[in-house]
Amino acid sequence: MKTILLLGLLLATPAFAHAKLVSSDPSANARIKSPGLIKLHFSESLEPAFSSASLIDSAGKSVPVSKAVGSDTITLLPMTLKPGAYKVTWQSVGRDTHRLTGSFGFTVVP
Repeated sequence: MKTILLLGLLLATPAFAHAKLVSSDPSANARIKSPGLIKLHFSESLEPAFSSASLIDSAGKSVPVSKAVGSDTITLLPMTLKPGAYKVTWQSVGRDTHRLTGSFGFTVVP
């Protein structure tokens, strides 16, 4: 009887996924002209107060950008980016309250 009760509790526990990055525009390692926006798409809804992204140039300096967190997206609006390598770092927190972090790079070409 205890085994059945334990099994029932395990099956009744909701399965939570983490808010994983599923795609971005520009994509990782892209070589592109200066983008008007950078958009990150996640696998589930984000907690806006705890989810963010930033843009770093090849010298390791933070690039000023406007940021917006939507239901399952983070959008960065950079000014015109000079040619060179850039890195986007992000952190996401979904409904399960687990924090994930990651980064990807892209290159702006003339």
